[in-house]
Amino acid sequence: MSPPLRKFRPGERVVIREVLRGRVWTSRPVVVEDSENQFVSYLEPGTIIDYPIGAQHGRGTFSMWLSGEWELGDKEFSPPGMLRIAPVGQPFEVFAPVTSEAGAMSWYVNFQRPLVRTAHGFDTLDETLDLLVSSDFSSWERKDGDELELALEMGVYDQPEAQRILDSCAVVEKALEHGVVPWDRTWRNWRPPVD
Repeated sequence: MSPPLRKFRPGERVVIREVLRGRVWTSRPVVVEDSENQFVSYLEPGTIIDYPIGAQHGRGTFSMWLSGEWELGDKEFSPPGMLRIAPVGQPFEVFAPVTSEAGAMSWYVNFQRPLVRTAHGFDTLDETLDLLVSSDFSSWERKDGDELELALEMGVYDQPEAQRILDSCAVVEKALEHGVVPWDRTWRNWRPPVD
């Protein structure tokens, strides 16, 4: 029996990987805060990430996923920095572009497999659909619904999987309609460290 996986210390660098059928799709080193209810990380501009060479949204990416054929290359993460909030066990992670002047500028709910803790960080996989939420949580709109339909058509997802993703989005939308933000909203004023 393997020992339980440990929590990561504030400021420690870990890796969040997207893994598809046992193969790494992307790998991003991040700086973390790790608590019982959430995992929060910051992806600093200039960080080198592993990213599939030639990956494009839509058909190109889905073709790579279906074939299992891709190679990873280095890609520099561009400004602004990205705060990432992952409520434990939820099928989404919230990305917030942040600057030292403005804090969180908006919220991007990225529907994905819940984070799975590993010895070096976490594994997950993007599930195509996203929800764009204004900085004050007053409005939102779905993004990439057309790509979800394309993924369903191409056989990346079956109908129950696609419905599960849509249902996850609907749960977040319903919470926002009732004035409930289903992630830790106190991060809206967080500022990245200044060197």
